[in-house]
Amino acid sequence: MKKLLIFFKKNKVTQFVLTCTRVIYFFPYKWCVRKLHLTIASPEESVQMIVSRRLSVARFGDGEFNLAFQQRGIGFQRFDNELQRQLLDVMTATKAPTVSLALPHGYYDTSEDRFKTKTFWWSYVVRNRHNIANFRKNVGSQMILDASFTRVITELKNKDKINRIIEQIKLIWKKKTVLIVEGSGTQFGNGNDLLASAARVFRIIAPAENAYDKVSQIRHEINSFIDSQETLENVVVLIALGPTATVLAHEFGELVQTIDIGHFDLQYEYLVNGSYDKVKLSNRYDNEMINGNDFIPDKSEKYKSEIIALIN
Repeated sequence: MKKLLIFFKKNKVTQFVLTCTRVIYFFPYKWCVRKLHLTIASPEESVQMIVSRRLSVARFGDGEFNLAFQQRGIGFQRFDNELQRQLLDVMTATKAPTVSLALPHGYYDTSEDRFKTKTFWWSYVVRNRHNIANFRKNVGSQMILDASFTRVITELKNKDKINRIIEQIKLIWKKKTVLIVEGSGTQFGNGNDLLASAARVFRIIAPAENAYDKVSQIRHEINSFIDSQETLENVVVLIALGPTATVLAHEFGELVQTIDIGHFDLQYEYLVNGSYDKVKLSNRYDNEMINGNDFIPDKSEKYKSEIIALIN
């Protein structure tokens, strides 16, 4: 039954029907945006600031909002009271100048998005306007970056801009020591050239699903890595662990540049495979695809040599 529900939700026919029906939210969306008084940097502006100011980023999207405000789990992370509390704490914590919160730019503007992305945000913002208003109240007037900078390949319509943003993102880790904290099967930058400019790459592998159950162990391993470094000036931590990444990016972000990098590697893999849309990948875990947990794990010596901790 669960697989059938997932198929119904994620298949192309359902997505097409949803796109068509969500058009009715356009005018209510415009009204909500005016009332919310949010200002979110564009994807390109966000990446430029991350690079130039060495910002850490804790991203909030619809999944984090479901957990924080609706006490509802998402496909790969069950609801947890402590996770909810920590997500709310991230919103209300005293903000360090080097740690920025991020929301999808769709909460503010969809002019640069493809049509199906526009309609998703039109619907989502209208239906979740009270939660977004609560977020806005909690964070005050601080600068908000774009959480969707990690999804530009499938969401933006201007391909030249997509390519510029990709090249800017790669500058985040150019000539730096990179620690990747990722779910099993994520394999960030493995088998493509995303990390070609990095000086060194290390990995902490956590569970692909319900990673927050192991957050204490993950936190311990990140601390151990940080303690092993002579200096953190040229170190960047990339975390791809869903809502757990939001919490950890905020927690470590003042100490070392830490970025909740989300689905960026998956997006890049779509492009490597010749698509600006989501496609089934044989070498990646992808929670947003039908049978996305069915993949071929990398067993190469290079990949295994980068792993410094494996958390089951």
